[in-house]
Amino acid sequence: MSDDTLTMLADAAAAFAKPDARRVRALRGSADGYDRATWRQMAELGWLSIQVPEAQGGLGLGLAASATLATRIGYAAFPEPFVSGAVMAPACLAGARADSCGERALASVVAGDCVAAVAWQGDAGRLEIDACGVSARAAPAGDILSGSSRFVLPASADAFIVAATGPRGLALYWVPRTTEGLEVRAEPCADGGASGWLHFTDVALPHDNRLADTGAAELLRHAIDQGTVAVSAELVGLMDRALEMTLDYLRTRKQFGKPIGSFQALQHRAVDIWIQRQLARAVVDASVRTLDSAASTPAARTQAASSAKARASHAALLLCNQAVQLHGAIGFTDEYDLGLYVNRALTLSAWMGNGAEHRRRWGAMSSPLSTSTR
Repeated sequence: MSDDTLTMLADAAAAFAKPDARRVRALRGSADGYDRATWRQMAELGWLSIQVPEAQGGLGLGLAASATLATRIGYAAFPEPFVSGAVMAPACLAGARADSCGERALASVVAGDCVAAVAWQGDAGRLEIDACGVSARAAPAGDILSGSSRFVLPASADAFIVAATGPRGLALYWVPRTTEGLEVRAEPCADGGASGWLHFTDVALPHDNRLADTGAAELLRHAIDQGTVAVSAELVGLMDRALEMTLDYLRTRKQFGKPIGSFQALQHRAVDIWIQRQLARAVVDASVRTLDSAASTPAARTQAASSAKARASHAALLLCNQAVQLHGAIGFTDEYDLGLYVNRALTLSAWMGNGAEHRRRWGAMSSPLSTSTR
């Protein structure tokens, strides 16, 4: 994709996704945690089909486009589940078996009629896809799922793409929220939204709800890698706005008759967090290029995803912590907009693996003794 196209996309995203603290506050603790009308607007703009190949009716613009949109969504602190519903879910559905319900589900997702989330982590939240907590067993009419999956965003999704292990190995299933035997427990997140803890009690699914079996692990890993980099881009956008607010405050807040930004000690701290933001942006950009390159191996893509998430999670938490301190007492108040970004950073930095877990995986994959993509 050309730089001009990305610039036009970024401009269009900036015109739509504008910071609106009143809207974000009103959605905290709501049933969905986000605005369905805004989600449908995003669908009308084509944002939900960015990752879908042109042959399947999508735009096929690649991860660079999704990362551009995610950055702006982070800047505006939008609670809409863009990474989960517009990056990961379509990536899974686009690779579904031809004889499954995947094509119908994909059409519903990109139209904005159905919000889907990928459920792949077990209760411990490990990064390895073979550690999913759901098992599948064959039945005459299809498959039966049992177990649990945790840390699913958003908890209010209309359907879930569930990873389960069975006799055929890892498989992916389309599970509507209303399916008998599925219980969704909402776990509150710091930003006012909720993640889902899914419990499956002999959930019976027909054959066409099995989206993938052969190649399911590769398909899921691809979707997770894409989502990991996209959420890292969202953290970069979040950092952009938190840093912008902090620098504005340092320029306007006066002490001893002069702006506090003129004090050298505070200037040094501001430079430190600016550097953290720049480092995170550079690593995320490099990871996007790796994932969009046809020459990259699956292992290289996974390692690049961990590199982006490790750096972005660390930088976002550090920057937000320093931003609160540089604001002084006002930085601790819920009425001040910085708190929306701090809480969003707490949620996104932990989702899909925190910085420490991704550093661990990156280190394991970098070791000469490592032979797996983990």
